[in-house]
Amino acid sequence: MLSFNYRARDRRCAPYTYLPNLRKGVLFMKKTLIALLAAGAMMLAACPAVMADEASEPQDLMFVSIVTGGVAWGSAQKGFEDALAELGWTGQYTSPTSPNDTAGVINLLDTAVTNKADGIITVILDSEQAADVLSKAREAGIPTVTCNTYTTPELQDCWIGTDPVNMGVTQAQTVLSYLEDEKYSSFDHVTACYIQTTLETETQNLQYKAFCDTIKEKYPDATLIQEECNSDAAVASDKLAALLKAYPDLNVVVSQDGYGCPGIANYVESEGLADKLIVIGIDDSEEILNYVSSGALDCTIAQDFYTMGYQSVYFIKDIKEGNPPAFDNDSGTIVIGPDGVEEHLAILEERGLL
Repeated sequence: MLSFNYRARDRRCAPYTYLPNLRKGVLFMKKTLIALLAAGAMMLAACPAVMADEASEPQDLMFVSIVTGGVAWGSAQKGFEDALAELGWTGQYTSPTSPNDTAGVINLLDTAVTNKADGIITVILDSEQAADVLSKAREAGIPTVTCNTYTTPELQDCWIGTDPVNMGVTQAQTVLSYLEDEKYSSFDHVTACYIQTTLETETQNLQYKAFCDTIKEKYPDATLIQEECNSDAAVASDKLAALLKAYPDLNVVVSQDGYGCPGIANYVESEGLADKLIVIGIDDSEEILNYVSSGALDCTIAQDFYTMGYQSVYFIKDIKEGNPPAFDNDSGTIVIGPDGVEEHLAILEERGLL
């Protein structure tokens, strides 16, 4: 069972004390026992009330992310801000100047702890490097939730995001289903590249492993290549061009970075490769969905970043009220082919993301 520390401002539950035996008879002892039991019950009842009272006050949260704006984290920021507005809380979304800068994230987290934020939401690419600052947050009693990444229950309260194993399996199963499609019936092998954010992103490495394991079950001789694009469309495009030269029989491309995905799709479209490659996109920006409609992407797999940002705020509220959520919270995925684009665009519009 997880234990949580709560920062209750100046209101704290009193510690238990033991009264001396005053040796004044059985009647006094009975009265004393009754009084102690009643006092203990009152104190136990008071602790949740203190936490609930704190959560009912306006809170100021800090969301320390790895990048600002864009298809993924722009949606998470919108969800974060919508939840804050509903609760009447305040908060700040921030990220380092350079995308995916682990040291920058740690510095911003350290500032959040020093400034005594009422709650922290963050993205951790390297759990070992972040261990010290997350420990400081725990010692300070600051509820901490991570989005689409996670460390351990000792360092944070919970996380919400795409289950990495489920995502990797879904990506692989989607590729395998296309290999059975008439369009790709001539493909008799799998040479696949998997282009993710960074090779140090632990959750994405778990996704890649699950992807490989699932592909290998049916294609044990498959050639599988892992690459990174650092959330840069131009880098992703250049990596794909280089891989096609190095592996002339490359026939599957899987994108695992929503910022790099348009670069991959644009290259496929400009080079006329739509019928020569199975291309699986990631996330659900309007630009990416348009590439699905045009055929540059066979499909895209949407991660619900809006829900990650939105629900993280309510998780902090639950923690402060003494109702901690489960440690693992899967925000789910959806595979969007050409037939599902219009419906998904309507969802994005409803959320104010278009």
